[in-house]
Amino acid sequence: MSAVIRLLGAGLVVFAGWAAGRWLTERKHRRLAALEQLERLIALVQDEILYRAAPLGEILSTLQQRRDLPELFLADCAQLQDLACPPALDRPAWDQLQGFFARLGSAAGQEEARHCAYYLKRCAGLRGQAQKEYEQAKQLYTKAGLCCGALVALLLV
Repeated sequence: MSAVIRLLGAGLVVFAGWAAGRWLTERKHRRLAALEQLERLIALVQDEILYRAAPLGEILSTLQQRRDLPELFLADCAQLQDLACPPALDRPAWDQLQGFFARLGSAAGQEEARHCAYYLKRCAGLRGQAQKEYEQAKQLYTKAGLCCGALVALLLV
């Protein structure tokens, strides 16, 4: 009976290691998704400013009706300038993009479009970096978690 409990405990430790690796990989994936959605949001704002010359309030209501930006929590936003950091995004990345929202609406149409283009390139760079990190995490984290869990299980048994 004692051996069965030990083996069951060892199996749970191995599973916990694998699950921790999976969780870390999923965090990287959510960060990537948030950056992709921010990039899409900036492109949509740029299009609305360039082609429709829409006011920011109208742009926000249009964006709030979309269902393809769930990581950004636009429903909680009263103004685009007040958009908060998405929970899945790390603070250094948000600090690089926050200026877009703070400065939004302070210039004329063409200047605003250049402002959008600048932050669109910046967001694309962050997304590319996040994509690399996610690909590395997919290859490493679950396997490393499984191996660490197995090592701890061997030490416990």
